Amino acid sequence: MQPQPLYEQIKHHVLDLIAAGSFRPGEKIPSEHMLAAELGASRLTVHRALRELTVGGVLQRVAGVGTFVAQPKASSTLIRLHNIADDIRSRGQVLSIRVHELARSKASRELAAKMEVPARSVIFHSLIVYCADGAPVQIENRNVSPAFAPDYLVQDFTKQSTTDYLQSIALPTQTEHEIQAVLPNESDAKLLEVMVSEPCMMVSRKTWVNNKVTTFTRFLHAGTRHTFLSQETLPSHQG
Repeated sequence: MQPQPLYEQIKHHVLDLIAAGSFRPGEKIPSEHMLAAELGASRLTVHRALRELTVGGVLQRVAGVGTFVAQPKASSTLIRLHNIADDIRSRGQVLSIRVHELARSKASRELAAKMEVPARSVIFHSLIVYCADGAPVQIENRNVSPAFAPDYLVQDFTKQSTTDYLQSIALPTQTEHEIQAVLPNESDAKLLEVMVSEPCMMVSRKTWVNNKVTTFTRFLHAGTRHTFLSQETLPSHQG
């Protein structure tokens, strides 16, 4: 395995310090010059690491003043969704997971089409809410292929995210996302502890492993507690 680039190591170093409580939200972190001396890196490398953490919403840079730990707000990439549990931990917040349902069900005609199985096929279903510092951030309504994860229903998902468990079996080889702005129904509003008039973002995600559908999941996020970030490296053009 190739070692991580130095700027990535610096990013993880800063994230670890935030997660450990060494730097709290709103606190100023050491200057680029101080970090470069402490970590044995160039200021250019440190600058890149801090810039990427700023783009990611972890840090906030104030011109002429310094760099501060941003106030936490759950954030994940738009196209390749990060594990929400990792997002919460990376901001130094306390993760808690509420399992509202973990059961076997029969696939409706609509769900069967999504899972690419016959209608009324057995599907494993979970309804889970992820919280940051006690505040609900995401509802995860997940359907899982029993053939892919036969032990899904006996896992303790209060101690690990479903994403962590499923990816320990196999990483997806293909994903599909659909993103919609919606209003929550009464049940979802109660789980998120918001009003039914609260704008929400719903992300539907379908995953495959080796051409077999493994999961179909709907994630619902309260608009005032969650943002999406998309970052892409574009090819340079020689002029």
